[in-house]
Amino acid sequence: MDEYLKQSKRKLVMWFTRTFKPIMTHDELEPIMATLGFIGLEPVINRDEISWKSYVYSGAHSLIKSMSTTERPPIPRLPYPRVDGLHIYTYRAFLDAINFYLQKYNISDVFHIRGLPLSQNQDQNRNWCRMYNENIHYAYIEGTLDRTTIDLYEFQEKSNDDNSDNTKGEEIDHHREASSSSRPCTLLNEMAAFIAMIVYMVLLPTPNIFAAKDQEWKSATATYTKEIDGSIVAEGACGYGDLHKIRYGKHSAGLSSMLFNGGSTCGACFELRCVDHILWCLEGSPTVILTATDFCPPNDGLSSDYGGWCNFPKEHFEMSEAAFTEIAEKKADIVPVQYRRVRCDRSGGLRFTVSGNSRFFQVLITNVGMDGELVAVKVKGSRTGWIPLARNWGQNWQSNVNLHGQPLSFEVTSSSGRALTSYGAAPGNWQFGQTFEGKQF
Repeated sequence: MDEYLKQSKRKLVMWFTRTFKPIMTHDELEPIMATLGFIGLEPVINRDEISWKSYVYSGAHSLIKSMSTTERPPIPRLPYPRVDGLHIYTYRAFLDAINFYLQKYNISDVFHIRGLPLSQNQDQNRNWCRMYNENIHYAYIEGTLDRTTIDLYEFQEKSNDDNSDNTKGEEIDHHREASSSSRPCTLLNEMAAFIAMIVYMVLLPTPNIFAAKDQEWKSATATYTKEIDGSIVAEGACGYGDLHKIRYGKHSAGLSSMLFNGGSTCGACFELRCVDHILWCLEGSPTVILTATDFCPPNDGLSSDYGGWCNFPKEHFEMSEAAFTEIAEKKADIVPVQYRRVRCDRSGGLRFTVSGNSRFFQVLITNVGMDGELVAVKVKGSRTGWIPLARNWGQNWQSNVNLHGQPLSFEVTSSSGRALTSYGAAPGNWQFGQTFEGKQF
């Protein structure tokens, strides 16, 4: 590496906040964007320049209709195929474009930017430019910062500077004069306020919802449902059927609407412990891990403090009796608990149970590890391409398609954006009612 690259030993990388993983390519980014409602377009390939890939928002039509004819909605785009080592302005333009549609209070809840060391293997043959300020040194890929983006964010920074005190303004003007906007491969020394933002984004603490030890506990309440063998075996709102057959069994729970999230939380795992009740909580506050398998409906005829435990916006778990007695006394009516999302540890692969008829195909997906919950599913026959399935209810996914006589492959996307493909999970002679095992996260 040349001399200035040795000084700029780090690059910026976009990370997916929920999983705390860096995103290096569009192959990793596109499934995450799909969970947010964005569809990836075919990349625009430039042989002599940087290629780019754009995304369109599936719900953009209603937003565009409300805009004036002179306004143009932003298009989220990043260089193709790699998305690491970009200029902070390029990342900022991408995140601002996403947030135009999502309207998040804090976009760092979804994506954030951090620094990573340059790699001797991956980064050696890339053309780098220097981005630095004082003791902060980063490198970025030549050609990934266009003039429109530079002008946009420099104008914003200048507008912010004009509102600051005169002394600070003079210092920033001095920095700006020392840099050269006309040089395409040198980043202008960043203004103090903007560098502070970079440092904040790079050092931003980001939780991993599946690293249980790092999670803060949240408060809720819990009751239990009485069953013959202490388990919840009845078919619930997630569509799993007999919970013993799919191995969720006694460690299952129905969630109030605040937690159930319209069924998208089905299959997620929660760790619970009874707290703050010396009479009913077991000594030492032991924990139990549950799988979301059902919906606890509200009872608007009762107060949320007396009988209406699942009324909105209460956070409540209706547990099996067997699971409840692992954290509290059986004679208790309702107990205060603390909960947190944890990784689902499953034995074996994902299970696909197919049902339907010649004009209707449905698959129930169970035994999902890691996140536990799925946000997108595709199926592929030997004579078809990949067919997106729509959520019917819970973790039942459907399409009006006839796939009989074809080996089936499945592609699923977890809530953290990770995709998993099980090729040839079902043979060509599969029948409705059968269950097949695929890969596991």
